[in-house]
Amino acid sequence: MLNQTRTLKSLWSVRRPKVTEATVLLAAAWLVPVLVHLIPWHGERPLGVYLLPVFWTALVAVQVYGLGFALLVGLVTPVINLALTGLPALGRIGPMALEVTVFVGVAAVLARKAPWSFLAGPLAYAAGKAVTIGVQWLVPAFEYHRPPLEHWLCSLQNGLAGLLVLLAINLGFALWAQRGGDWEKE
Repeated sequence: MLNQTRTLKSLWSVRRPKVTEATVLLAAAWLVPVLVHLIPWHGERPLGVYLLPVFWTALVAVQVYGLGFALLVGLVTPVINLALTGLPALGRIGPMALEVTVFVGVAAVLARKAPWSFLAGPLAYAAGKAVTIGVQWLVPAFEYHRPPLEHWLCSLQNGLAGLLVLLAINLGFALWAQRGGDWEKE
């Protein structure tokens, strides 16, 4: 039982952010997606669908601080972006909150427990998207019309550039940890 408590604690809070660190990460969490949405883009869908910027800072927060602070970062970001840029669309806030919550949870578990933790970001995104699509498909209020597997595969294909960014973030943390990185010594 004690070992399970330690495991949950290590997932929930790797280390407590200092006020300045928390402020910088929350500012980055807000700024990164806003900057992505401000890039001139004439695609059929918003550029964020392809680059997945909301997940970047949430993944950094998972790696550095753990599940608790990463949930805050991941859930606050879409709301702030909606208020400032109009994206994501209001109707997407609920599904996005679910997607980010699953993403952060899966990424936290993989980052701490899996030998393939360098894939935590992309795998967590795939899991979050799968759960969200499943809920949208099962709940009649969403008026879901696409086959779930087709939607999921299309989302992964559309988000390929963002998945590569998440992979790069994970690889950066893996290399840093391999060198004996410790936030307290930095």
